[in-house]
Amino acid sequence: MAENLYKHPEPVPPASQLAVLPFLAAVDGYLREDGNVSGLRITMHRAVSREGDGYLQQVCAYLQESGVNARGTVGRFFPVNDRIMGAAYGSGQIWRTHRYDSVEALHADLRKTEDGDLSKIPLSYLAIPFLGPQDQVVLILYADCNQLNFFANDERVARLVAMSKGLCRLFDWLQKEPFPALRNFPLQKGEPITGDSGLYGIHEPLSKPEAPKFAEVFSFNYEAAVA
Repeated sequence: MAENLYKHPEPVPPASQLAVLPFLAAVDGYLREDGNVSGLRITMHRAVSREGDGYLQQVCAYLQESGVNARGTVGRFFPVNDRIMGAAYGSGQIWRTHRYDSVEALHADLRKTEDGDLSKIPLSYLAIPFLGPQDQVVLILYADCNQLNFFANDERVARLVAMSKGLCRLFDWLQKEPFPALRNFPLQKGEPITGDSGLYGIHEPLSKPEAPKFAEVFSFNYEAAVA
């Protein structure tokens, strides 16, 4: 896996965090509609540049069963080729853990690349990229949990994509008609880092549904502005 040269989190503007947290809370509520989902965590990452290299920065805290976990997570950097998020970034497609008949079958595939205690690795992952007008990745919705085949449910993923498209329409509107004291200041695009991604062999890309796409938003960096 490519080395992460930025190991220490950097502040994310509170306005950017607040811009995505209500949406993630709605996603969390939908996913827990039928009851608790063991270990469910949801967050959002944005594409940023550091010294010309592309990174994904965690925009906000994880939303999880115990509430919001922000300790040491907000502002973290990941290389743009990192695991399932890197696959979503590089392909512009939605990625998820594919369906397994049992936990044992999933662990058998994980053993091909992973050592140690597999019980510490979530059973289900999902990464939904939000594309910009030029098909560049602006944001990535990331989720994982300990329920087998949770994101292998096509209807569940389709509903999340529909919700994500609604978020795109909202921010497109705000880009054209911003609030007086709030602006989405542009971010530079970095060059993708190459190398081994460390992607688990348990994941698959989806050709349908297509990733949600902004019509007006090229990057995500909401901050308070002088009115």
